[in-house]
Amino acid sequence: MNDEQLVVTQDNKKKISFFSAILIVIGGSIGAGIFLRSKSVLSNSANNIVWAIIVWLIAGFAVITMALALVEVASGRNDNLGMIGWAKAFNTLYIYKGAKFFMTYLYLPFTYFFMPYYVIVQFQDGLGGFGLNIGFGGSKLAPWFYFLIGLGLTLWMIFSAGLSSRIGNVQNWVVTSVKFIPLIAVVIVGFAFAAKNGITYNKITTESLFDAKSTSLFGLSPFFAVFASLGGIFFAFDGFYVTAGVQSEMKHPEKTPAALTIGLSTITIIYIIIAVAMTLGAKTGGFYDYGELLANAKHGWAFGVINICISIGIVGILNGFTMWATRWVEDLIKEGEISVPVKVYKYMKSAKTPLVGAIFCLILALPFMVIFTAIGAYAYFGGGYDSVYGYKIDNLLTFSDLMADWMAVFAFGFIAASIAGAIKNRKKHFIAVTENKHTIWAGSFSVTIVATVLTFLIINPFFSAALETGILLQGKEKFISDIALDPGQFDLIAKQDEAWQGLVNSTIGHYAAAVLFIVYTVVMFVPTVIEKKSVERKALKIEEKLKTNLSVEERENVLLAKELNDIVLKTYQEARV
Repeated sequence: MNDEQLVVTQDNKKKISFFSAILIVIGGSIGAGIFLRSKSVLSNSANNIVWAIIVWLIAGFAVITMALALVEVASGRNDNLGMIGWAKAFNTLYIYKGAKFFMTYLYLPFTYFFMPYYVIVQFQDGLGGFGLNIGFGGSKLAPWFYFLIGLGLTLWMIFSAGLSSRIGNVQNWVVTSVKFIPLIAVVIVGFAFAAKNGITYNKITTESLFDAKSTSLFGLSPFFAVFASLGGIFFAFDGFYVTAGVQSEMKHPEKTPAALTIGLSTITIIYIIIAVAMTLGAKTGGFYDYGELLANAKHGWAFGVINICISIGIVGILNGFTMWATRWVEDLIKEGEISVPVKVYKYMKSAKTPLVGAIFCLILALPFMVIFTAIGAYAYFGGGYDSVYGYKIDNLLTFSDLMADWMAVFAFGFIAASIAGAIKNRKKHFIAVTENKHTIWAGSFSVTIVATVLTFLIINPFFSAALETGILLQGKEKFISDIALDPGQFDLIAKQDEAWQGLVNSTIGHYAAAVLFIVYTVVMFVPTVIEKKSVERKALKIEEKLKTNLSVEERENVLLAKELNDIVLKTYQEARV
């Protein structure tokens, strides 16, 4: 039996208190997601309020059970790798390497690509609430204005929270306090409008249980759409694990599991209250319904304030993520998982701040920000956002949504895999952990729910693309006759063209999502085979080099390179398969 527990040493100068760690969990998750998911959950529930609330309760219970299971998972590893470390401790080689490649080369750069854009669009909505122009004056450079603002925000985050946990902690306190303004405001406004306008209760009919004319898997039935709703709700929780990525900066790193549990439970309660308020108070359960309601009540400014606060709240997600990113990168470098020049590694070992990690994050993120801004704006299509935000911004934000959705899907998949590994560890005991009485039942429930949801989310774009392709091949006339638009409509032809173009765009979107899933899978798992051969070849080259005449400094550098390469080689040799 190989009992192993990976820990970091205690440092009395650590900056993050237990309560601050809980706030990082909350600050790392709460952004715009909760405000944007209520409408889709209600729509997926056949507009039945009771069904929608039940879905929120199921999701909330699933997340709480995940938190309970993570108590044991987090106790098995006490470093800055967070979910990457959990995968290494509890899963097989390919899952661990997949988590490493995913988080480092996909999640990290894409977060700096799309997250700043959500900050900007929410701020634009805030200005719109005050009646101000929000569209960059109609300039065709609008996507690049987005890029420049996003770059400025990224630089600020990387060289503040990324370098100093003290600054990151202070920023998190400030931002989290601002976050509670829209949370409280939306609840008050939602229940106020529900009391004033009454509650519209849509009954579920036989017709609403199955729609044979649907062009997507989730549209066929609200029973399938439940999984779409759960996936969207999980996206609203994404980022909670950042606290586990800054354990070396905590005064009491052993309390990380408790911080995760308390933070996640708090978020779940907040989310369910907000979801109920929005579902009851808005016509479609949508956040933007409040803009019209408040404007009609002569309080449009309030919607502006709420949106600006939400924008600041999303900055908090970037803040917490960056505190983790620069540190997990340096931990991976120390474990030989990311190659850097020996001189850089020597500097990093003696440096007091994660400057190497910060520079790595920036170098990796910047090309993604440029390339995918261009792809999103000029090679994709819109449909998810109003054109008022600026030229091609609808395209850019719709494309960002596609990236963001898959990020959350894979992140939760790796977390579920770690929980499943922790359950298996109860029998194999390959990692020493603090056993928790709730791990088995809570972990089994959360893994089952997450695995089922992810399976449907992965199947959906492939199934829907095939279904829509079949409809497109039948031709426009057949499609128009099937959807049976009202002939009495004055702009019937325009409506028909709009419906057809919507189908075309939806098909392209589903194909893009399917292709993106395949690309992500390749990026995560194929490099493992290449990396293994690379470290084996490097080991032979190092041995040959050590046989030659080297100066003292050269030999020292080669031995250091050998030490790092041997760590990775050992990972492959001793890995569970």
